[in-house]
Amino acid sequence: MPYNIQAIQDTWFKLSTASSSSLPDEQKSIFKGKSTITVDSYKLDADNHIKFTLSKDDQGQQVFINGRNTWLVYAPHVNVLRSDGSVVDLSATASLISKAQAEEIYGNPISNEQLTDLNNCMAKFQINTPARMRHFLSQTAHESGGLIYTKELADGTDYEYRDDLGNTQPGDGPKYKGAGVIQLTGRANYQAFSKAIGDPKVMDGVSYVAANYPFTSAGFWWSNNNMNSLCDRGASVEDVTVRVNGGYNGLEDRKHYYEIACRVIV
Repeated sequence: MPYNIQAIQDTWFKLSTASSSSLPDEQKSIFKGKSTITVDSYKLDADNHIKFTLSKDDQGQQVFINGRNTWLVYAPHVNVLRSDGSVVDLSATASLISKAQAEEIYGNPISNEQLTDLNNCMAKFQINTPARMRHFLSQTAHESGGLIYTKELADGTDYEYRDDLGNTQPGDGPKYKGAGVIQLTGRANYQAFSKAIGDPKVMDGVSYVAANYPFTSAGFWWSNNNMNSLCDRGASVEDVTVRVNGGYNGLEDRKHYYEIACRVIV
């Protein structure tokens, strides 16, 4: 999901966290107060700076500043805005897991956008202790095939007119089939998720959620099912699997990912 970075005051885009006055001109660019720029991803970096990657323009061309598309900006001088204009609470978005850690657990590359959503998800839903993180990461690793699948493979026609899923309109089945690393399914669940995060575009359907909220959609389910409390009670992989799966499907694979998560998340 694209974000906007809005300058609260005149500040600088920089290539390092050093003071702007100490940097040569080619390593900084002025960002005037009240200006806004669209970014594909961001994360809270060292020394209270935000590292961000610029979005493409309306013609699909990559935007660059001084020949670069990745910059830093001092966090207290800017707001990060969601698509609905709401301000992201940066105090809640410090990275809980690094790219290297995530890729070691999932066994596959994770994009910058996915990593941002993963960290936002864990902060938002307080998946922020080793026990909670290990179980969440290992369960989502299994459910997504190591982050290969963020959409249900079936076409969704079996969900047509499923009252229990809120699928009341023609085409709801395919449109609202499983999305994310724990598959959000059905118009009613999409609507609840849309309301919870304040993004009406969730109702565009499976492709939008899979691309923009692969982890946040899973965290929404995790929170609604009180999974943190279960983890806090010392739950085993078996205990968590039953809650996630309704049985023990894929248990050995889930245990495999959990063992990796225990080595990575200490």
